[in-house]
Amino acid sequence: MTILRPTSPEHHRDPVEPLAETAPIAWAEAPERCHRDPETGDTCLWYHRVWQYLRLLGIISSIRTNTDFLMRTFRDCARTGRHSRVLVSATADYSMLAHVACAYDQERSALDVTVVDRCETSLLLNRWYADRYHVALATASADVLEYATEHPFDLICTHNFLGRFDAASRGRLVAHWHALLRPGGVVVTTQRIRPNARTARNFYTNEQAHELSARVAAAARAHRPQIDVDPDELARAVYEYAIRKIGHSIRANREITDALQAEGFEVELADEGEGDAERERDRPSSTAGKDTYRMRIVARKR
Repeated sequence: MTILRPTSPEHHRDPVEPLAETAPIAWAEAPERCHRDPETGDTCLWYHRVWQYLRLLGIISSIRTNTDFLMRTFRDCARTGRHSRVLVSATADYSMLAHVACAYDQERSALDVTVVDRCETSLLLNRWYADRYHVALATASADVLEYATEHPFDLICTHNFLGRFDAASRGRLVAHWHALLRPGGVVVTTQRIRPNARTARNFYTNEQAHELSARVAAAARAHRPQIDVDPDELARAVYEYAIRKIGHSIRANREITDALQAEGFEVELADEGEGDAERERDRPSSTAGKDTYRMRIVARKR
């Protein structure tokens, strides 16, 4: 286990994310590295090649909506000296790793991180980040539900991941987290809650996908030459992203807290975020409106 060692004498106050450097890497590498379903042949190329460009252009805020909460919580964990072994349970890029590494660096606390994801594009970005900022990192190309280890983790973290699962699969995920943690280990996560959702799944309409695509094209043109990908090509890729992005609607905090408690967790925090201020800065990667909120969750294994 090692401590993150910054590349400058000053510790970073906020997570460092060099998106301008890595968005082109994801764009170039995703066609070869993205996970391919062995049965259908489908891949996550539509997702991983555009995700960092959406963040770089400010189209979505993603995890940055919850940076204050995550940094505060991770620093609390780091200060105990008992949460050095950390699992990032699936991630689109290195953003969660950046938050954990920054928090533990600020506390001068030992950190040993494992990132698990099915997609080699995501794992490549995490390895790139770990090499750049000297983070002790292991990666595993696996479905989180099937990942196993002989050494339990102290902390599991992920961002807006529970909405990828229906209620039954969500219960299996939470049970698996429980199995991967030591007694007293902690889950830290966030999840968008949609109290007024009318459908079991949330998705972009064709019109909404075209609108997102047009916004991305305009933003890419406005930021030339910093954005090196052709704006029209990026816009087409973003349209495919929008059309294919489908999640499961979670309408209430209890849908998550009940699952956690049923699998042996004590829920220490389950709130509605920071209210109006958070909603104003939140730019979700979906059609969610201001009637939604980002739930913040801390749960400890009994």
